[in-house]
Amino acid sequence: MSLLSRSHSRNLDLSQIMFPFLLGFLSISMQIFLLREFLVQFYGNEIIYGFVLGFWLLWGSLGSLLASKFSLQKKHLPLLFEIAIFSSLVVFSGLRFIRFLWGKPFGESLGISSSFFTALICCFLLSFPFGLLFFLNVAYLKGDLTKVYLLESLGACLAGLIVDLGLIPFFTCWQSIALLGIFSLLLLLLFSPNKINLVASALISIALFLFIIFDFQTQKIATKPLPLIKSHDSPFGRWQVVKIDEQITLYQDGLAAASIPDPAEAEEITHFALLQRPEAKKILLIGGGFSGAIEEILKYPQTSLDYVEIDPDIIPLLKSLLPSEKKSFFDSPRLTIHHLDGRAFLQKTKEIFDVVIVAIPEPATAQLNRFYTREFYSLIKDRLSNDGVVSIRVSSAENYQSLSLTLYLNNIYATLSSVFSNIEIIPGDTNIFLASDGQLSINPDFLVTNLKKYQIETRFIRAQTLAARLSPLRVERLKSKVSSLSSSINSDLQPKGFFYFLIHWASQFGLNEARILEFFAKIPQIFLIFLPLLLCLTIFFFLFIVRGKAALPGLPLIVLGFTSLMAEVLILLWFQIRFGYIYEKIALLIAFFMFGLFAGAFFSQKFTSPKGQSLLADQTLILVILIFLLILLPVKISSFIPYFFLFLLGVAGGHLFVVSNLPLIKGGQSYGLGYGLDLAGSFLGAILGSPLFFPILGLPKSILSLLILNLSCLFLLLFYRPGFNHK
Repeated sequence: MSLLSRSHSRNLDLSQIMFPFLLGFLSISMQIFLLREFLVQFYGNEIIYGFVLGFWLLWGSLGSLLASKFSLQKKHLPLLFEIAIFSSLVVFSGLRFIRFLWGKPFGESLGISSSFFTALICCFLLSFPFGLLFFLNVAYLKGDLTKVYLLESLGACLAGLIVDLGLIPFFTCWQSIALLGIFSLLLLLLFSPNKINLVASALISIALFLFIIFDFQTQKIATKPLPLIKSHDSPFGRWQVVKIDEQITLYQDGLAAASIPDPAEAEEITHFALLQRPEAKKILLIGGGFSGAIEEILKYPQTSLDYVEIDPDIIPLLKSLLPSEKKSFFDSPRLTIHHLDGRAFLQKTKEIFDVVIVAIPEPATAQLNRFYTREFYSLIKDRLSNDGVVSIRVSSAENYQSLSLTLYLNNIYATLSSVFSNIEIIPGDTNIFLASDGQLSINPDFLVTNLKKYQIETRFIRAQTLAARLSPLRVERLKSKVSSLSSSINSDLQPKGFFYFLIHWASQFGLNEARILEFFAKIPQIFLIFLPLLLCLTIFFFLFIVRGKAALPGLPLIVLGFTSLMAEVLILLWFQIRFGYIYEKIALLIAFFMFGLFAGAFFSQKFTSPKGQSLLADQTLILVILIFLLILLPVKISSFIPYFFLFLLGVAGGHLFVVSNLPLIKGGQSYGLGYGLDLAGSFLGAILGSPLFFPILGLPKSILSLLILNLSCLFLLLFYRPGFNHK
């Protein structure tokens, strides 16, 4: 064999590895950054994540299913990768300026309908080419679906680690997209056996470099007419700084987090709580330090302050913005800063506090809901002195509370009341909840007396303003209205507060959006529990009409897609509830799941058995995983357990995917069918799982729904077992 022939053979072998590996690596990387960019543009909660994940999977499924209708050939593989890279430039450029399309100014949250249609279009442009690429990769490897799935899973596993640990902590979203694109083009140039359009690659490369150069400049255009002076991407979100005259406003993920200086907010956060116990010695502040609350707390001369802020980038950013006299407060010997999740700190510390001030965003996500549950309040109570006080601040309305707002406030009141014996509510544009087992008083005379007695200087918490805000009639009217309703208590496993906030948030963008959520809330829970089974059987019914008994292996693929996506999300939420949101560990959780998929597909090659028996074993393993997960939900566990669950789920899913797929492939015409069915099930899991099932049903009933779905699938496998050995 000539040197040229050996070189060509080596490149061909490498390309058979590179193409499917790059498919997994590039698709998961783009998906992660798309989710982060939606967080910035749409104040991301699990509903928006559900839209992005759901439409990503839907378009990927359709791309895989429809690929056989296109005149695709092996030589089109590099071209499709180039199209996917170019599409990412179009999508992320469009997302940066999406507010202009929807007519919303910078700093104002976009609604549910706008996020729905934006996700629909963006995911089509990004995910549809990846669906085509899966089909074409299987065709390129002459129907060796197992090898494609193995390499794709391996690429996705490494992407989860490299993106989360190597790109996000050090580069912005646009810089990361550019680096990924350049890396992908280099791989295509070096290892593709087919001729690459060098002109197209050069033009795309130039556009990728422009992405790096003009990142901040395009952000300045997107924030107009507000003047952007600084932007910083941290692992926990995007911080943007706007300065008008001497007023600095700090935005986190597109929404205003604090204005500097803003003494009114700082005083409101701190003094209503501290004036209850002005001689308090140990104070805990969770979040909110950038508002000026630290300075206000340190006005009480006897206090020592522990400040918990999860994002280590925020303090250096603040110091770069503040005048020198304000920076000194961060160097006070009475201040200790902890870069840790708030719940994780409370679980770790042995300190007892006299006042705990919770100044974090409202429960707009399942992650934030952890700070509004009975378990969190009980954790605070364990770290409070006997008559200690906890303060929580949430948005409200000055004079009129809508039904959705009242239900939301009632849920906070009811949850606090389940832990503390005394609750007071301070009315206003924001409501401040004070809770304690000791005495509380929001009488204006009491507060003013303590201000004078301890010589606390304030500009806004004064006798005149307190008399108006805390008039007895106004206080009693708010408290009676909020306490008169009966709502479920918010808990870790039953996040009712998250759902009530979603309804209140949706009502701000139109009644129809709120009514959709209310409609699902009114559906009897037994119907929701059986809904996944009904939907999966419906998809299978249409497949059965077309293919007859040959379609039977497609049922476990549909069930697998639904189960794996929803179970993965539920396990991640479970991990967050138990151990706090630690970015690096969530990256490892995702990597463990993807490595499980790789291991399952690998085992399918090494250990062979009749397909019917393999399917039964895989389905049984999934049921066992779900049963043990349900049992362990309320139990105190080691942090290793969720990793192990995700790995096992991946192993069962990867093995089942390969075993179910092989009978569906006929002469190359169905290379994308199994993949498409798996993604179709995953689409349903994404749309129904975290946006609706978790807030309405909670974790236990959501897992029960998956148990019923997989148990039904197992019975069908047993009943029609001969059909699954169809050749």
